[in-house]
Amino acid sequence: MKINKSKKNLVIKDFPEPTDSTRAAIFPDRCCLCGNTIEHKAIVCNNCKTNAKIIRGARCLSCGRTKKDCECKGRANFYDGVVAPFVYDGVVRQGIANWKFHGAERSVNFFADMMIAAIKEAYSDIKFDVITFIPQTQKETEARSYNQGEQLAMTLGEKLNIPVHSLLVKLYETERQRNLSFISRSGNIFGVFDCCNKAMTEGKNILLIDDVKTSGKSLNECAKMLHIYAAASVYCAVIAVV
Repeated sequence: MKINKSKKNLVIKDFPEPTDSTRAAIFPDRCCLCGNTIEHKAIVCNNCKTNAKIIRGARCLSCGRTKKDCECKGRANFYDGVVAPFVYDGVVRQGIANWKFHGAERSVNFFADMMIAAIKEAYSDIKFDVITFIPQTQKETEARSYNQGEQLAMTLGEKLNIPVHSLLVKLYETERQRNLSFISRSGNIFGVFDCCNKAMTEGKNILLIDDVKTSGKSLNECAKMLHIYAAASVYCAVIAVV
């Protein structure tokens, strides 16, 4: 059989860029909370808009919940305040898990935008000098592939135009806080953090970032160390509070 050599080496050089409709059909957008497919360029599905527990109104800065739902009675902490846009429940809990395990860029941008709204509302009179995050050991970062708090802090820093620095170091491995009773959590992390950047801590108003506040022990221990190294203030922001 005779081969037509000109056709054999035919290459399509000018493949058209996919249109938005084509891209949406191949890679459909998904809800940043439940993960179900949604209308192109939407962020959250209607079901999650209805069911996500958003924290609105007067807040308790000691626990992060509304004053109506507060059970801490303004308990003293080493941090100066904590805010969150959500309660850690239902579709919000599912959305945070999806982000942690799949690392979706859309999700971290969505959570950061919601946190920014809460930060601007609660901390409107504070000018932050630096953003930092709860540190992990090298082993923990390798096991989880990345530090979710650091990714969140970097996204917030870019959106708020505030520098992000690693101010803390975790000195040794600990049991995961979620595996422990409320009483055991303080002892599990006591003395586990230290400051590693005194120059960016002393005299600074610091925004400390984590993904979820459960007992608040990790945030409190980190804030304690930052205050020991002469931070002017340490305010916290998380995606959700328990």
